[in-house]
Amino acid sequence: MALWGNNDAVGSGGTVSLDYSTLVVTGSGTTFGQVGAAATGDVIRFGSRTNGTYVGDAVIVGIASTTQLSIASTSGLSGSAVSGLEFDVSQLPKYTTWDSVYSQKTQSSAETSLVVTTSVASTANIGTSIVAVASTTGIILGDTFTSDSVSKAVASIGATTVSFGSTIASTLASGSTVTITRSTGGQKSSVYGAAAAGVTAAATTKYELTHAGWVGVTTYIDSSGNMRVKKETLVAMSGITTGNTPAYPPA
Repeated sequence: MALWGNNDAVGSGGTVSLDYSTLVVTGSGTTFGQVGAAATGDVIRFGSRTNGTYVGDAVIVGIASTTQLSIASTSGLSGSAVSGLEFDVSQLPKYTTWDSVYSQKTQSSAETSLVVTTSVASTANIGTSIVAVASTTGIILGDTFTSDSVSKAVASIGATTVSFGSTIASTLASGSTVTITRSTGGQKSSVYGAAAAGVTAAATTKYELTHAGWVGVTTYIDSSGNMRVKKETLVAMSGITTGNTPAYPPA
């Protein structure tokens, strides 16, 4: 079995749940084992780095059906529950799932700062994933939206709305106070597939690379409040196929 491939965009439609005790992953609307979909030896990435639900990576060691597979270990996962989460599948280097540098279990705690306080512009009922707000100024993807008992990562931003990766479980009345917070400290590391286009796009930025291929990226906030980026070329290679979210360089 190869230690890595060149595809960072293996088919991954549907959602998944994980039983930490049995290492069994159960999918809904998934196509495990089908052509172009998750296969034994691929890496499954639970959650999304874009909307703040990322739990970590694990190697697939068996596929029982289109809706059930098993993983080798949970050592690369944060320990957070995986239930109905979106996922990606990648052929990134398998050894990184056991490397403490990239394990979500060992990431340092992030500090949180207040970005802005706004309000709900019109009542948002249970079951919606879109909330109208008085202002979206200053909000970016991944920020945390909190109002009453609702706390969600911001997955997309409209002119007057924010949306989440899942629906809200309680109604938010018009005029309810909304706080937007952001992770501003700690260390975050992950592995990306960087195609030639990604290398070009990253030129002259903090994510600048000298090679396409598989790259490990660690970001942290220094003592002056500036974001720092460390890159480690894991495998320099051409022909990387990308398409998972986010693409390299991260926004």
